[in-house]
Amino acid sequence: MIDTRPIALTDAQWDLVLTNARLAANFTVREFDDVHSVLICAHNALRHNLPEGDERRLDAITGMSLWCVADSRNDDFLLSVTLAPGVTLQSDLIDLADLKEATTAPTTGWSAIRAVLARLIAERNKMCEAFALVALEFDGLVGYAEHRGVDAEDLFDTVHDTASAHASDMNNNGLGSQIPYLVEQNGHRNTRDLIDEIATASLADATD
Repeated sequence: MIDTRPIALTDAQWDLVLTNARLAANFTVREFDDVHSVLICAHNALRHNLPEGDERRLDAITGMSLWCVADSRNDDFLLSVTLAPGVTLQSDLIDLADLKEATTAPTTGWSAIRAVLARLIAERNKMCEAFALVALEFDGLVGYAEHRGVDAEDLFDTVHDTASAHASDMNNNGLGSQIPYLVEQNGHRNTRDLIDEIATASLADATD
């Protein structure tokens, strides 16, 4: 069963994150790595450093990961949420400038750390809520199809055509659409390995 319940940190969990955060006393967000460091602090404080059975432990926190997609025009990044094997959600682009603005004086240090983690958790919860609504609608449509006597074979051609059109749209929109899709399907490391394989093959073809 996929757990889409929202994350809401207790005071004890917030205290644990803040007291274990090995970040500068004047911490503020200047670059993507600052945001990433806050999430890693939360992973360690609420999951990796706690034994099973500790009421402060929050396994769901390690399902959250960040991907930097910054370029010369923006400082955007993505939040990825893994709910179960094969079930990964991806946020809309998050503008790093928003977190830079939210962690300027007097919101620095612990206040800034809390502001960053609260934003990431809010994004996570928003995605989970939307996914839960879609899943509920999906279950209803499965029942409706069965009621109307439609089976998997009846939808074979429709699914094939729809998937082909979706793939064509992503390919036409370039790397900005292709890479996030491949990461969602295969994971960041496997996608990077795939890019390396393609680059190596292209180089070999060029030198032949």
